[in-house]
Order: sequence, then C-alpha cells, then structure tokens
Amino acid sequence: MKFRILRSLKSLLAIWVPVIIMASPLTVFADLRPLSRSMLANLQATNAIGESLAVEDFIGVATAARELTKRAREIQTWDVAKLGFRPSDKSEFDAYLKLQEEIAEKIVSAANQENGTSVVAGLNEMLNKSCLSCHKAFRDRQGMLKPSTLFMTSFVSAWREINRGLLLNDFSLAARGARAMASVGQIMSWDPIIQSTFNISEMAQRNKFRNYAYNLINAADKIEEAATRGESEMIETGLSQMWNAGCLACHQEFR
Repeated sequence: MKFRILRSLKSLLAIWVPVIIMASPLTVFADLRPLSRSMLANLQATNAIGESLAVEDFIGVATAARELTKRAREIQTWDVAKLGFRPSDKSEFDAYLKLQEEIAEKIVSAANQENGTSVVAGLNEMLNKSCLSCHKAFRDRQGMLKPSTLFMTSFVSAWREINRGLLLNDFSLAARGARAMASVGQIMSWDPIIQSTFNISEMAQRNKFRNYAYNLINAADKIEEAATRGESEMIETGLSQMWNAGCLACHQEFR
C-alpha cells in the first residue's frame, strides 16, 4: 500500500531531539558517554525512518528500524553500574530496551507491507512506551519531564537553528530549522496528541489549539520559503508571525 506522508514528517528529527540521554548519573564516576552516543545513533535512525517514509522508501524504513533493534539488544549487554545506575535498576532499564526491540520489529513488519500508517503508529508507540517512559523512570523520577515539555524543547531547538542560520548567513541551516518546526507543529495538530499530551478534552478547545498549531506551521513554511530565496528580512517576519500568532497566542489561551 502506498502511503503519502506529509512533507513536514521529513523532520521527525524535531520530536526526537530530546531523546538523547535516558538516565542521570548516580555516582561521581559514572560515564554516560557510551549511552549518549547510542541515543544519538537512535536519534539518527528514527530520523531516517521519517525521511524514508516521506519518499515512500520502505526499504530505508526497515533498515533504520533494524538498527534500533540491534542497538537495544547491544545496550542490554552493558554493565549498567558503569553508567551510574544501581544494579537493581537493570531489569527495569532492560524492559524499556526490550520494548524498543519489539516496537522496532513492528515497524519493520509494517515497512515490509508498505503500510505507512502503521509505521507512524509504531514511532508514536516507541516514543511514549519506551523513550518517554524510560525518561520518567530514570531521568526524571520527580515527574518534571512531560511529553508537552519535550514538544516545547523540540520547538525551541528548531527556533535556535533558524536564528543560528540567520547569524551565520547559512540559509540552508535556517531552512532545516523551519522544516523541523513545521514537523513539531504538524504532530501537535493531531487530535490524539492534543488530547493525551496536552490534556485538552473539549472539542472547541482542541480546535483552538489546532489553529495555533496551524499558524505555527504556516509561519514555518514562510520561513523555509524565505530561506530558499536567501531573504533574511522575510525570515524575521516569519519568526515574528510564529511567535505572535502561534506560540504566544497559544500560551495566553492554554498556559
């Protein structure tokens, strides 16, 4: 089955940027570098899934998903004490890695059937059941790291890339940041995300929230178009629209 995915899903990287470090060191000499490198590799693999799906390259989707499976199995062989974990944490930590394995295999199966809808569902399941749950268990036992915070962190990261592109006169960097921003806005506009992640139950309120997300997407599209033409002033105009009609307006309504 051929699946037409929205262009902004090429930047699924945006929603996975915070998924870098899954634990905080519990000892002074803990070395999180191997885990950090593995999480960055996971980040690249999930981005590859999104980019491959955007061009209906299901072989690429399956290849990237298999990388996630392989890496999860490898990490389960590590000595967690060297990462700063308590030995008693290993079984729980491994359980999240096993979920990564299982869900990645689901994505491989969906790719083999050229079922893009199931691929997207698998990515969402991995984010919530494996990544965010592991973060909550090991990186944020006080419950401060919320899914909505991850969206905002991803948005700010994209915004910084756009501004960095402007400062460096690197319009390709600004364009990539705009695509990442559009991806965040697109996913934020999905009704299940609005209900579960942002805890907005009433239909009228969900529609308002969705309109703010659309304003963000429209601004990001304008920024990308301006960046492809090398028009810095229009990029700044798009950023102003993004803040006023999207972010600040949404904060005033819901925060």
